[in-house]
Amino acid sequence: MKVIATNISKKYSKKNVINNISFAIDDNEIVAVVGPNGTGKTTILEIMMTLRDFDQGQMILMNDNVENKNISKIRKKIGVILQEGGMYSYLKTKEILKLFASFYQIGEVRVNEVVKLFDLASHMSTKYQQLSGGWKQRVLLAIAFLHKPELLFLDEPTTGLDPAASQNLWEAISIAKGEGATIILSTHSMEEVELYADKVMVLNNGNIAAYDSPETIKDRYNVRFFKEAYFKILEEGESA
Repeated sequence: MKVIATNISKKYSKKNVINNISFAIDDNEIVAVVGPNGTGKTTILEIMMTLRDFDQGQMILMNDNVENKNISKIRKKIGVILQEGGMYSYLKTKEILKLFASFYQIGEVRVNEVVKLFDLASHMSTKYQQLSGGWKQRVLLAIAFLHKPELLFLDEPTTGLDPAASQNLWEAISIAKGEGATIILSTHSMEEVELYADKVMVLNNGNIAAYDSPETIKDRYNVRFFKEAYFKILEEGESA
């Protein structure tokens, strides 16, 4: 197991955001975390990224219990892609990869592997600010994968991308999975969940309303598309 969460709870200003939830994530899975805005998606992702503390419960990441003394060890095995920023927009792709490789003390051999893996050769001399949205996300994914993370987190990676760019990015995500990574992402696209996720966690009001494969959840609600099951899950929560 890459992630084992047991009875995790989190409050902000006495308001429960995460309510005593438990779940596990297997090796080499793509897990989508979905739900309405304000329902705890970002909080649980940040807890798994070791960016946010939790009030009670236990979180085990890659066989290490999340405690202060273990944080640096765990973070070395994690890759994170947050919403796009423009800090390095003036640098060329090859300069960005070289820069981040220096942060991780990674040699040229691994950089070249990543360039080949994510098919970046044709864009190495292009400045980041001149890349299309899809290629920007592909470069970010390559950066996050330089140190061969076991856990890779993506925050709404296809937001703002056209369908072709989204498909291109998902091909890159599949490559990362093929290299052995477990990928956890947030998304508002139920179509992407259905196409690409091995499992989906539906959060509603700080609780796990459903957690299984998209196909299993669709069968449970006797619907053709995952989007239909998703809205039925939320309706159940409102009527509970």
